[in-house]
Amino acid sequence: MSAMLFDYALSFTREKLPTLLAGTALFLFFRYLLCRLGLLTRRSVPHEAGLALFALYLCAVLTLTFLPLRFAPGSGSYALNSTLLEIARGEYIAGSWVWAMMLGNVLMLVPFGFIAPLLWERLRGLRVLPAGLGFILAVELLQPLSGRSFDVDDILLNFLGVLAGALLSLPIQTLLPKQTAALRT
Repeated sequence: MSAMLFDYALSFTREKLPTLLAGTALFLFFRYLLCRLGLLTRRSVPHEAGLALFALYLCAVLTLTFLPLRFAPGSGSYALNSTLLEIARGEYIAGSWVWAMMLGNVLMLVPFGFIAPLLWERLRGLRVLPAGLGFILAVELLQPLSGRSFDVDDILLNFLGVLAGALLSLPIQTLLPKQTAALRT
């Protein structure tokens, strides 16, 4: 299963690297403009580097969840059935591909829960969970508009990823308070 996820990540990176770099560059360009206009204040180099990394990560998530766009009529859907519930009831036996996709859905949002609390004081600890849930819901609700599908299991699995990331960042915030403060300024 890990080989399947690794191959998928490698193939995704090869195919989408130009999109990821363009999205990150666009973010950095608009951030620079807003700072020059005085609408945003520049922060420390570590914070700006963290923002660039977070922007690259968000571009990867948005690319993965929205591309390719399929605007054919009826191509997007809101699936309210739960594979997780069917597995729990014993009504569905998941193969390795299903387990890999579920693990991928968890892992995809771990960086959100890990990086955001390190960059923003108001998201420290578990305060990142509502922000993560809002991001997940926005993505899931908008996916059918781009020809993709809404999936209730993705919400739960992605949220577990945000939670795991937040829990992983807690020791860093506690054990390295000066470095965390430097990253936030």
